[in-house]
Amino acid sequence: MDEQKFADMAGQFVRASLDSWRAGNRAFAVLHAGVGCEHILKALLCHHDPLLISDRNDRAHRFHALGFGDQQGVKPLSEAKTIGIVEAFKDASVVMRGQMPVNEQTFRPVADSRNGVAHYAHHDDHVADRVVEVTVQVVEAVRAELDLDPADFWGEYETVFTDLAKIAAMPAQTGDRPSIEAAAEELALAERAAARAALTSAVAAADEVASWGSAQRPAGHQMDVGLTAVRTALMTGLLVTGARAHRAASELLAEYEVLPFPSRPDASHAVPGIEQKAQTAVAVKVLISSSVIAGLFDARAAHPDRPILSAMEEINDAGQRWSSPAPDGNHRWRRPCPACGFNGDVFGDLAAEDCSCPRECAGAPIDCPHPDQAVVVGLAESFSCPFCGLTLTHGEELEAAGIETGEI
Repeated sequence: MDEQKFADMAGQFVRASLDSWRAGNRAFAVLHAGVGCEHILKALLCHHDPLLISDRNDRAHRFHALGFGDQQGVKPLSEAKTIGIVEAFKDASVVMRGQMPVNEQTFRPVADSRNGVAHYAHHDDHVADRVVEVTVQVVEAVRAELDLDPADFWGEYETVFTDLAKIAAMPAQTGDRPSIEAAAEELALAERAAARAALTSAVAAADEVASWGSAQRPAGHQMDVGLTAVRTALMTGLLVTGARAHRAASELLAEYEVLPFPSRPDASHAVPGIEQKAQTAVAVKVLISSSVIAGLFDARAAHPDRPILSAMEEINDAGQRWSSPAPDGNHRWRRPCPACGFNGDVFGDLAAEDCSCPRECAGAPIDCPHPDQAVVVGLAESFSCPFCGLTLTHGEELEAAGIETGEI
C-alpha cells in the first residue's frame, strides 16, 4: 500500500480500460477505468503522506504506515481499511491546489463504476464515453502531478489516450482477457433477455391470480391482494433468474480459469496476479448479475401500470429478505449491491474498536455519540444479493467490489 504500488496498479488498470475500449467491451472499459482512477488518487495521497489514505476508524493501516506493523496487537496490513474513491478524490483535489480538472459531481459516475454499479452502462455508449473520458482527464492530471513517465504509464496509448475514437480504431489485440470480456457482454445480453421474459410473465401471472375472486372483495382488499401477488411474483422471478445468472457467470469464469480462487484465505497472497483475477471475476459477475435488474426494468416497460418499482423499493427498505446461499460468520448486515444498487446481505463477524472521536478539545471533554467510545466493525466474509443473485465468497473479491471490513 505504497505510492509506487498504487501508481503501478493504476497504470495497469487504466491501460486495461483502454484495451477493453479498443476491443469494443464498453462495460469493462468503465469498470477498469474506475479501479485505475482510485489507485492513482491514492498514489498521490501516499506521495504526500500514507496516513492520508487511512480510513477514519482504521488503526491497522496507520500503525503500518508509521512503521509499527510488526508490533504485538497490530492487525496485519491485509485487514487494514483505506478510504474510498470519493474521499480519495476530494482529498486529492485539496493537495492538487485547484488543479483537479473536474468537480465531484462530474466525477460521480467514475466513482459508481469503481463500486461496480454497471447496470446503468448496459450498452449505453454515451454514458460509457463520458465515464472513460472523465477518468482519462483525472488520471492524466494526477499522473502529471506525480511526474510519472507518460511512456511507461500509458504504454502504446501515449499519443492517443485522449481520443477514444482513435483507440477504438486500433488493430485488435490477442489474449484471453478481451475474449472473456466479449463473452461476458454477450452472456449479459442473453441473461437480460431471459430475465425480461421471466419477469414479464411473472407479473402477468400475478395479475391473473389476483383477479381470481376479485368481484367478491372490497376495493381496498383487492389492492392488497394485487400488491402481494406482484411482490411474490417478482421475488420468485428474481430468485430464479438471479441463480441462473450466478451460475452462468461462475461457469464462464471457470472456463477461462479465473475461478476457483484458493480455498484458504492466507493462500491468496501467494497466487501471482490474484488481484487482477479478482477484478476480472467481480467485473464479470457484476455485469451478468446487473443484467437481471436490467431485465426487471424491461418488464416494467411492458407493464407500466403495475407498481413494480414501488414494490421493489418497499421490499428493499423492509430488509426482510435474506439471500439464499448459506451465510458465513454469525452476523448479517446490509450494503448496497455493486450490481443492482438494492441492499444485499454481507455475512461475517463483528468486532468492537475504539472510535476516532477526539477525547477533548481545549482541555474540555467532548461528547461522543458512541457507547463506551467504541464502534462496531463488520468483518466481511461473503456477500450475496437477494435481488440479482450476485455472490462474492472470497476476500479478494470483496475487496475488489469495495465491500470491505468497516464500521456498521
